[in-house]
Amino acid sequence: LRFVSNMCQSKVSSHRLLGVELIGEVLCQAWFWKDERNCQLKKTSDDAAEVSSLDLNSSFVQLALGNDVENDNIATTSLLLFSSLHSRLTDKLPAVRTRTAMSFVGVLQKSNVNSVMGLEIQTSSELNQEKESDDAFIGKSLTTTLCKIGPSLVHSLRNRARNDDKATVRRACIVAWLEMLSLAYREDQGFGISGLDISALCTLCNDPSVATRKAAAEALTKLIIDTYDSDEYSSQASALEFAWAHTVLPLVSDAEVSCVTRAIEFFSKLIIDPIVDLAQDATRKLSTGGNSRYYVAWRILSKLSDGDKEAGASRSGIGSLQTAIQKLFINAGNDCKTLTKNLLQAVYKIGILSLGIDNHASQHDLSSPNTGEFDEDFFERNTAAMRTGAWCILEALTNCLVNSSEARTGANISLKQAVRSSAIDCSFVVLSLKKLKELGNSVDISPANKATLAATSRNCLKVISKIGGLVPLKDAKKCSSDLMQDLKSFSLPNDLIPSTISALVAFTKRICNDSGKDVIDECDEWINALLDRCECAIESWLSSLSRHGRIETDDERLLTRILFCIGELTMVGFSSQQDTLQPRTKSARDMVTDKEPVRGLIVRPSNRLIHLVKLMLPTTMPITSVNEEDLTPTPSCVRAYAFVTLGKLCLRDASLAKDCLNILARELHHGSKSDPAVQSNVLMVMGDLCVRYTNLVDRYLPFMAACLQAGDKACHEVVTDVNLTVDPSAIKVRNYSLVKKNAILLL
Repeated sequence: LRFVSNMCQSKVSSHRLLGVELIGEVLCQAWFWKDERNCQLKKTSDDAAEVSSLDLNSSFVQLALGNDVENDNIATTSLLLFSSLHSRLTDKLPAVRTRTAMSFVGVLQKSNVNSVMGLEIQTSSELNQEKESDDAFIGKSLTTTLCKIGPSLVHSLRNRARNDDKATVRRACIVAWLEMLSLAYREDQGFGISGLDISALCTLCNDPSVATRKAAAEALTKLIIDTYDSDEYSSQASALEFAWAHTVLPLVSDAEVSCVTRAIEFFSKLIIDPIVDLAQDATRKLSTGGNSRYYVAWRILSKLSDGDKEAGASRSGIGSLQTAIQKLFINAGNDCKTLTKNLLQAVYKIGILSLGIDNHASQHDLSSPNTGEFDEDFFERNTAAMRTGAWCILEALTNCLVNSSEARTGANISLKQAVRSSAIDCSFVVLSLKKLKELGNSVDISPANKATLAATSRNCLKVISKIGGLVPLKDAKKCSSDLMQDLKSFSLPNDLIPSTISALVAFTKRICNDSGKDVIDECDEWINALLDRCECAIESWLSSLSRHGRIETDDERLLTRILFCIGELTMVGFSSQQDTLQPRTKSARDMVTDKEPVRGLIVRPSNRLIHLVKLMLPTTMPITSVNEEDLTPTPSCVRAYAFVTLGKLCLRDASLAKDCLNILARELHHGSKSDPAVQSNVLMVMGDLCVRYTNLVDRYLPFMAACLQAGDKACHEVVTDVNLTVDPSAIKVRNYSLVKKNAILLL
C-alpha cells in the first residue's frame, strides 16, 4: 500500500494514473476495513485515545508530502492513501485528475451504500450478527474517515470543478463534489452545502461543455431532493430552490437536445409529478407526513415569480416555465389531455386553499371568506408559496395552451377544452382577484407581502385575459366594472395596468358574445372614456401646480400612473405586422383572431391630451412665473415616463412620429445634459420607431451613436419603463452605462 501511494508521486504519468486507480479500488474493499477494525480492537485505550486525537488538518498535509508514520496501523495507512489521492486532483495531466475524481466517486458511493445498508441491518433482528457488524463497520469507518477530510476535499473539488480547463475533469469533480455534499448532509457535518457551492453550481449550469451543464443541473436537483427529509427550512434550501429555478429550468431552451431532455426530466420530477399528485385529495396529502416534496415544488414556482422582473429574458422565469410545459406536452403525446386535466385540477384546488376561498361562494358574498385550514395565516411560508406558485404555473399553462392552439403544436387540446374536461369553475379567478385585492389593501400587510400579492395579482389578471371568455357572465360584468373603476381612480401600480387592460378586453369580449354587440366598438368606447379621464386628471393637476408651485412625491406617483395608462390604452389592438404608413386595405374587424379579439383597433387620443403629454417632456414644468429661477423642475421619473408614452403614441400615428423625431433626437444630444434614465428611454423609443418607420429614423442614427460617448457621472435611482411593444418591466438606472449598452444594441 505504501508502494501504491508512492506511485502517485511518480514522474511517469502512467504510474500516477495506475496509482490513483488502485487506491480507489483498495479503499472500496471490505478486507481493508476489516483489517483496520482488527487492528483497532488490539489497541489499548491509550493508543485509541492517541489515534482519535490526531490533528488531521495538520497531518493531512504532511502525509500528502510522503512523511513516514510510526507504527504500521491501518488507520494511518488509510489517511495516507486518501492524502495521496487528494494530491492528484491538481496533477498536470487531465487524465490523472479525471481518474482521481472518479476514484473519489467510487469510494463515496461505496460509503453511501454501506452506511444505508448498515442502518437497515441494525433495524433487523433476523440477520446474522457477524454480518451486521461487518457491514455496519465498513460503512462507519469509511464515512468517518471521509468526514475528517471533508472540508479540504470539498474545497478542492469545488475549485477544480469551477476552474479546470478540461470539461471531463470538471464533470468528474462535480459528481464527486455532489457525493461529498450528500455525505455531509446525511451525517450532519459542518462542510455541507454553502453559498459558495450553490454559486459555483449555478455558474457550471452555463458551462460551455454539455456534459458539465448536465452534471451541474443533476447536482442541484439531487441536493434539493435531499432536503425532502429535513424538518427545517434553512437559508441554504431557499437558495437551492432559487438557483434551480433560474439556472436549471432555463436549460429547457438549451441548444443541445440532450441537455433539454435532462432538464425536462428534472422539471417533471421536482415540479410536475408532485403537483399532479395533488389533483386528488390535496388537503389530506398536504396535512400528512411526507408532504415536503409538494411544498418544495410550490416554493420553486414562487421563486420563478419572485425573480421574473429581474430575470427579464425568456430563458428565465415564466418564459422558461412555459417552454418546459410545452415540451412536456409534446413528450406526453396521447397522454397530454390527461396531464393537462390533472394540472388544472391541482392548481385550482391549491388556488382556493391558499386563499381560503369557498369555491361555491359568489363574488358578492366573498366579504365573509371561508375560515379554512389555511386562513389563519395567509403569509405563512408554505401557504404564500402555494398561492404564488399556483398562479405562476397557471399563467404559463394558459399561455401554452393558447399558443399551442394557434400554432397547432405542442398540446393537442385547446384551452377551452382543457378547462371543460377538468370541470373547474372559472369564477374562481374572479373570486381570487378580489381576495388578493382585499389582502393587498389591508393596513396590516408588510411592504414585502404587498409586493408578493401584487405579483400574484398580475399573474391572476394575465390568466383572466386568457380565460375571461369562460367566466360566468354575472361575475364577468361585476369584475369588469371593478377593474374599470380601478383604472379611473389611478389606484393601480404601473406593473398592474397592462394586465388589467388585457383583462378588461377579455371581459368585454365575454359580455359582447352574450349581448351580440361588437367587441371593437365596445372597447373603443371605454378606452376613449379612460383617455378623457386621464386628460381631466392631468389638467386638474396642472391647475393645482400653478397654485402651489411644488411637486410632491404623491404627485409624481399619480403622474407616472396617468402617463403609463395613456400609453397602454393607445397600444390596445397594436400589431407589429400592420403597416401604418400606407392606407389600410382591411378594417379592424377583418384582422381579429381568437387570441387577439381587438387586433387592428386604433384609438386616436385628442390633440389636447397629446399636448399635455408633451408638456411633461421639458426639464421644467409649464407654470406662470416671471423669473426663470422660479420654474419648477420636472421630476426625472415623470420625464422618463412621458417619453415612453410619447413613443407609444408615435407607434400608432405616423404623422405624430414625424413631428416628434426632432424632440427625441434633441434629448440624445450630448449637450442636453439629460438624465440617464430619460436618455435610456428615449433610446428605446428611437429603436422601436426605427423598426416601425425605418425611412424616417435612419437620419437620426448619428444622435444614437453619440450616446456611446455618454458620461459616467452617477445619478439618483429612477424607475423607468424600457419596453414599448411588450409587457413593461421596471429597472433602476444608476449611471450612463445602460445608455451606452442600449446604444450598442440598437445600432
